Amino acid sequence: MTGRWRAAGALFGALALIAVTGCSAEPAVTPTGDVTEVTVTVQGMHFIPDVIEVPAGDELVITFENTGTDMHDLVLATGLETGHLAPGESHVMEVGVISADIDGWCSVGNHRAMGMELTVQVIE
Repeated sequence: MTGRWRAAGALFGALALIAVTGCSAEPAVTPTGDVTEVTVTVQGMHFIPDVIEVPAGDELVITFENTGTDMHDLVLATGLETGHLAPGESHVMEVGVISADIDGWCSVGNHRAMGMELTVQVIE
């Protein structure tokens, strides 16, 4: 078998595996039907709380309140974001069923580098 045919066979095998197992990187989780609601505020250049614990399978709803004195936002690694919020503004973010840890941060200027990060942690 030539190198080209081996490569084609390997590609076909990989595509077949994806078709059989699905292409989702998220682990399967059974929804609990429960909702975890959390309010996240700003203190200096930090989110309070900076760790949000959510039971696996719960839906997560985050109310982000910009209690700081500067423009801030909350961006999650899932692609959800609040948009820039002026001091005193708030936004409700429906994250969905939680099956894995998720990182979050403020994307305004260098706020993330200054410590504006949080983590959604799955607990069993």
